[in-house]
Amino acid sequence: MTHYEVLDVAPSATPEALRRAYLNQARRWHPDRPSGDSEQMRAVNEAWTTLRNPLSRRAYDRELARLHAQAVARKQAEGVRLVYPQPQRQPQAGYQPQYQRQRKFEPIEQVGFRWRWLGVVACVLVASAAALIYFALSNIDNSDSAQPPQITAPVSQARPELGDCFLKGATALIPVGCDHPNDGQLVRWIFLGATCPPPTQLHYVRSAQQAICYLPTVRP
Repeated sequence: MTHYEVLDVAPSATPEALRRAYLNQARRWHPDRPSGDSEQMRAVNEAWTTLRNPLSRRAYDRELARLHAQAVARKQAEGVRLVYPQPQRQPQAGYQPQYQRQRKFEPIEQVGFRWRWLGVVACVLVASAAALIYFALSNIDNSDSAQPPQITAPVSQARPELGDCFLKGATALIPVGCDHPNDGQLVRWIFLGATCPPPTQLHYVRSAQQAICYLPTVRP
């Protein structure tokens, strides 16, 4: 209970109103009267001693405001919203607000943390898509080049045997019958960097990460 409540006055009471309130409370609680109460009279005297002096009253009001701010912060941390009666908007020193439970919202820092994680995931997805596009473009066949192409991940294709005829695919050899149109007949498989003896020719097979020596089909 604050000193203003002990004297039964508002925190904005004038010095004259405080004096009259003190006299009324003193007459009521003085121990010599039938309704007297020594403990209550002691509280009345303490309140009057503090509030009668402007300097001590201002210091007391500042302490009440500090305690009120602490109580508001504690209630808000617990998810409690302060409700003040209309038309009073701001609490005054010594005023006891009512409390109403409300939904506790997530801290702004936590919401921002989630958005940062979403940004990281989006960056990873974009980087993965760019890598897939790069590897897809790098798989373009460059078989006729003088230098062997850079080998990438093999593609699952049928592997022709020695003596089979084939067509040159984008990344692999496509076995076909020698009585059908073809690009040549397989003579041997060799490792990259090896050479083929005449009259065979060299062809790099990207899917197998190897090269072949083959006899090219003579077209009319």
